Formats: sequence, structure tokens, C-alpha cells
Amino acid sequence: MTAEEAIALVDSLLQSANKKQKLNDIQSLVFLETWEGHSYQEIAARLGYELDHIKHVGSHLWRNLSQILGEKVSKQNLQAVLRRYQHGSAAILLASEGDNSTQDWGEAIDVSQFYNRQQELETLETWISSNSTRLIGIFGLGGIGKTSLSVKLAQQIQSQFEFVIWRSLQQAPTLDVILSNILPILTNLSATNNNSIDALMEQLRQKRCLLIFDSLESILQAGNRSGQYQQGYEDYRQLLARIADEPHQSCLILTGREQPGGFAVRSGENLPVRSLKLFGVSPPVCQQILAAKGLKATLLQCQYLVNYFGGNPLALKLAATTIKTLFSGDVHAFLVQGNTVFSDFWDLLDRQFERLSTLQQQIMYWLAINREGATPAKLKSEILPKVSGRQLMEALESLAQRSLIEDRRSPDNTAPTSLTLQPAIVEYLTERLLQTVEQEIMTNKLNLLKTHVLIESPTQNSLRDAQIKLVLYP
Repeated sequence: MTAEEAIALVDSLLQSANKKQKLNDIQSLVFLETWEGHSYQEIAARLGYELDHIKHVGSHLWRNLSQILGEKVSKQNLQAVLRRYQHGSAAILLASEGDNSTQDWGEAIDVSQFYNRQQELETLETWISSNSTRLIGIFGLGGIGKTSLSVKLAQQIQSQFEFVIWRSLQQAPTLDVILSNILPILTNLSATNNNSIDALMEQLRQKRCLLIFDSLESILQAGNRSGQYQQGYEDYRQLLARIADEPHQSCLILTGREQPGGFAVRSGENLPVRSLKLFGVSPPVCQQILAAKGLKATLLQCQYLVNYFGGNPLALKLAATTIKTLFSGDVHAFLVQGNTVFSDFWDLLDRQFERLSTLQQQIMYWLAINREGATPAKLKSEILPKVSGRQLMEALESLAQRSLIEDRRSPDNTAPTSLTLQPAIVEYLTERLLQTVEQEIMTNKLNLLKTHVLIESPTQNSLRDAQIKLVLYP
């Protein structure tokens, strides 16, 4: 819920209670400032009023809202109370409009603050509305917004389905656990004796159901080949294959950092299996994200942040927190201090890097050393010990499916494709390389330093200078 939506909700509450037509100017200002988390003293200073007057306006407003909503409203719980009321009202409205669908949202997150993914939502809605799409995958880097998009989409199209069930796979539940949880909802029984894939498929044929499985990567193996299921989770492959291949009137949406095995070969523009790769947000959306944190930034500043973080919404939120905490909300000061990967974003990248095989990690380090990108042929000549072309291409394909590398072509398509990393990932890998090499030198246990260089001799002067300044000197 935005501040503007909250103001509109309070106005409607006051009107329904015959209190006033709407908030007056000073009440609106106090409400908005409170919504942004400012204290009475800060509000008084910002608006030019006496502190006692601001306190009186606020306490009077919270008292009126408490009487209308039937629970105590204060500065501290204002947002929570209004959001809870909004969600309850939405459910009542759906029931009054004859929406008889059964919904179970599990651990779905709150998406009241949802940043512009209109094009992606329209694409997904078009696929589902055709009634021929049985399986959809939403894939992308961690923090890119897959979970939020899946929840928002399900909320918008829930009226098209008899059942909407959202489940997280983050804790790696077995398929038996998932089926024993879902089937009683679909059959309207407290429990079922048959928790098989056959039983689920029968329900998907009889009823129009929307299922969402979030964080698919939690049941997939780490390592060189992406999309392979962990031991004990192979039956998920059978489930996805049957949902994709057999006729029924339902739809399963998956979100994950990588595609499961067998998904890519089944997906296509005119097939019942579709795949959507999620990319970063635009500078105007970055502005909205920062504004929600109480920060002001120009479009040019947001363009830099988007380029550096690949438009990753979670990374931008983490950056905003750092800017507010360490730089007193000064975006310019944060940008001036130079590129850096702060702790929370480092942890996010760490979790993804540690899922990679040794060869994949080697490739990532070499791309960071090359900084401006490298062709597959160049990587093959650099990697030690030597690997076959098949091993290299398999590792590169897996990294691409995990959205960790990007390909960059020359404008005239005459030069070979160059593989690159997002700037923030380059900085993360450079720092990780330096820390590892330093530790190896100090302990005299060389590993990474035996297989990677700090500077390359036969290279362009500009790249060599960058390697000396950013890798060798530190």
C-alpha cells in the first residue's frame, strides 16, 4: 500500500463513519510524514508548526481511526493496521462479487508495494488466459523479483480459477509432503488416502486450478550441470513432465534461479510450456524503490545504480539501506566513494557462487580478471588444468541458465560473442579473489594462485592498467 492509497483509504473510512468528508491539509501532511516514519519532532520542524500542535493533530487522528476500526491505532502500528484492514476488505469484496474460488496463499509475501512489471504481467496473463498454457517458468537471478511477480500475477488472475494455491519450496519439502498438503484442499477433504501424482492430475483435469511453486532451486543440485534434482526429489521431474505433457485445464507456475531438467526442451512460443526470463528494473523504477526508503535520487544517479547492480530490485533495496544508514541518505556521497559490494549483497552473491562447480567458479574468476569480457575460446586457453570444449560449453550453458553471465555482441556482429558479468558481480569476484589469494600467500598453501593470474601480459594496455590498479596493487 502506497502513502497515497493509505490517504484514500482513511478518507473513505472517515466518510463512512460520518466523521468528516476527508482529511484536512494539516492532517494529510501529518499522516504522510508519519507514514514515512518521521517523529513528531521531525514533522514539526519540516512543516514549520509547533510540536504540541502536531502531537494534538496526530493523537486526534489516531483516536478517530481507532474508533472506526475497532482496534487501537498509533504512530507505531499505523501501517500494519491499515494493511490488515485493506486485505480483509479485499477478501470480503471478492466474496460479495460472487468469486467462489478457494485460495491458499501459504507463505506468499506481501506485494502491496509492487514495482512496475506491467509488461511481464501482461505477457503472463495472455499466456494463461488462452487456457492452453499448462506450465510456466519464471527464471532469473536471486533478488530479481520472481517471487513478487508470481504473487502479484496470482492475485490478478485468481478469478479465472476455482483453486489458487501458492507454495514455497525454500525449505525443500519432498513431493509427498507437498501433495499431502495440496490434495485435501482440492478435494475438500481433511485428508486423503491417495497422495499420488495420479490423484493430483485427476484434480487438475476436473477443476481449473492455479498452482505456484516458488524457489525451485532449493530442490535442485548445486554443481556443474544446472537443473538436476537432488537425491530424493527426482519425483518432481515426473510431476512437471506430466503437467507439461498431459491435457488438463489447470496451470502450474514455477519460479527459480535456474530451469529444471527437461523444461527447456518442452517450452516454446506456441507450446503449452512457456518460459519467462526476468531482467532488472529501469531507472524510473529504481527511483521509486529509493523513494520508498525515503531517498531522493536523479534519473542519472539511478541509471548508474541500475547499470552497476543489473537493475536487481533486492540489490537496490539493500543499497538504499546502506545509503540511509552509512551516508545519511546522500545518494551522491554513496556513488562518489566508488564501487563496493556491501555485506548484505555480498551474502546474496555468496549463496549463489557457492552452488557452482569448481569449473564454473574458475570461469567466473577469469571473467572478473578479464573485466571487459572474454570469448569461449579465450576462456578455454586460460583455464587450468585444461578442459575439453564439451566441458566448457556445458559449464557456460549452466551459468547462463543461472543468469550469472551475459553475452555481448559487437554492433556489426563481426566480432565473436564476448561473455561478461554485471559490474557488481565483477567487484564481488575481484574482492573474493584478492582475499583468497592473500590467504594462500600467508599460509603458503597455493591453490587459486596456481590456476589464475593477477595480470595478463599479452593484453590491451587499458585492461592491463585496470588489472594492475584493481587486482595487483590491492
